[in-house]
Amino acid sequence: METRVRRKTPPVRSLADVAMGRAWTIEETQPDDRKALFEAYLAAARLGKMEAMTNVGLHFLYGDGVRRDPKRSRMWTEKAAALGDDVAAFNLGLAYYFGRGVRKNKGLAEAWYRLAAARGFAVAEGNLVDILFASPEAHQLKEAVRIYRKYARQGDPVATYNLGLAYEQGKGVRKSLKRANAYYETSAKGGYADAQLALGYNYSNGVGLPTDAMRAFGWFRLAAKQGSAKASFNLGLMFANGEGVPVSKARAMRHFREAANLGHVRAARWLRKLEKA
Repeated sequence: METRVRRKTPPVRSLADVAMGRAWTIEETQPDDRKALFEAYLAAARLGKMEAMTNVGLHFLYGDGVRRDPKRSRMWTEKAAALGDDVAAFNLGLAYYFGRGVRKNKGLAEAWYRLAAARGFAVAEGNLVDILFASPEAHQLKEAVRIYRKYARQGDPVATYNLGLAYEQGKGVRKSLKRANAYYETSAKGGYADAQLALGYNYSNGVGLPTDAMRAFGWFRLAAKQGSAKASFNLGLMFANGEGVPVSKARAMRHFREAANLGHVRAARWLRKLEKA
């Protein structure tokens, strides 16, 4: 049975989703006018306009309306951050985390994310916790759990799933499969596919739960409907091997094909195997 997703946090949100959204949707600008928009932001930035400095940094980073220049991007972004811009601080965290125009430095990324979060940019805390949960340091793991717990109490299904993951792995808390599965179930009922996949796996393999193929099938099916390749693969295995469901080559192939189309290598192998049978 395919193991479940071990993603610690949701994917880091892109600049386009966060910072650019705040700054670049102020006015709708056609592609042909991007150079003029950049020049307008640059003029405002030179006059000390903080948000314009952040925007100029983004234009230089993406080469939008100007030649791409990561060093100038960092310079303008640092100017904006020094003036107190929360988005600029977040952008610097991303720069150091991914090595955009600078050398990768998780320590500096953490520092900038903390500053952005302290200034009220909530998204930064989500990126910060990604660093904390990957740390071998006990105090950072405990801080990550505190952040997950805070958002889980607000009903965030992703944070709830991550809290379950912390309990299953014993990271930042005492290991408890019972609590892990309880958090997975809450998250899964909130519609989070990774939690549905985790429950399917745990019911299938008896991880802190009684082995129950039908419940496993139900959770895998929900996750597969949301595009989970691993869930589709597991459904294929269940139909191929008759685990909790009648053996069905046709249904197994359908689910393997779904998973293979999503890039699942083992599913593609199973599909070829069944096609030759």
